[in-house]
Amino acid sequence: MENKEWLFDKSQQELEKFCVLNGFKKYNAHQVMRWVYFYQIFDFAKMTDISKSLRGGLINNFHANLPEILDTTYEEDITGYSKKYLIRLADDKTIESVLINYNSRKTLCVSSQIGCKMGCTFCETAELGGGRNLSSGEILSQILLINMDTKEKITNVVFMGMGEPLDNIIEVEKSLNIMSDNNFLAIAPRKITVSTCGLLDKLKDIEKFKYKIAISLNASDDITRSGLMPVNKKFPLKDIVNLINHKKPSIHNKITLEYVLIKGINDNILNAKELIKMFSPSKVKFNLIPLNKEKNSIFLKNFERPDDNAINDFKVKLLKAGFTVTTRFSKAQSINGGCGQLTAKTICFR
Repeated sequence: MENKEWLFDKSQQELEKFCVLNGFKKYNAHQVMRWVYFYQIFDFAKMTDISKSLRGGLINNFHANLPEILDTTYEEDITGYSKKYLIRLADDKTIESVLINYNSRKTLCVSSQIGCKMGCTFCETAELGGGRNLSSGEILSQILLINMDTKEKITNVVFMGMGEPLDNIIEVEKSLNIMSDNNFLAIAPRKITVSTCGLLDKLKDIEKFKYKIAISLNASDDITRSGLMPVNKKFPLKDIVNLINHKKPSIHNKITLEYVLIKGINDNILNAKELIKMFSPSKVKFNLIPLNKEKNSIFLKNFERPDDNAINDFKVKLLKAGFTVTTRFSKAQSINGGCGQLTAKTICFR
């Protein structure tokens, strides 16, 4: 096994190269990947429309073992359920993924790194610090594992789990190409959201980016944002504003500005007024996220969630200015699966 490569880490182009170098046809790579991702058959011997010799070549050179689901936690109400997965990778590192199954939409929140080195002070994942990037296969395997567990197809994917996706852009893009291919996982680009804390050097070609983009904003001034998000010192608020304001308006692909509301820090009406001055309703929409905090959290001991009146007042101010605004009262909070709560701690209780 140690001499075999992991098939899920291979792009179609890489698998094509293997096929050609070993005397097979280039199109055989597409056949193999369709078996794996579309039909989700991982036993090479069962891939009946490829030659016996190619099946043997695959068996000798690759393996298609998936990571292990160590534990799950579950939350349900009358509208649906959330399920958090603790997954052990080949090197025994752990990550978490969260399935949010409501109103016939099956959204999977995937991780792109082990831990996160961005250091946002309102996010429990930051407590872990930076681990390593996930490979494209480790990202894709989260979808495959949850598909197998639920026996239902994932309809939406959000890169809002552990890690900063754009800090792992090569492997993330590699996984995006496979998950959005109609012949493989067939998840439409408009149903995939990549969330970033604002690594603007990776968003230079924002007009060409075919997936939805969410930028974690969380403040209306640089002093506050730098206090909450160290990344603001390198990519300040004014640069985010410039990037967005130079983007062509698009009704169908507005940039989502994620705004974690924290009591007494960024939740007053003055903050909302400042946001209104910065952005245009034709280019952005707001996703307000009341702070998610574990009951006995030490890391977030100085932060509190605003009360419902403050949340509503903030939302109404933006709505009256013409912005599309949603409030994400995060599902899965009772299982620590809400935004900013993923820490892969479940293993500690086993």
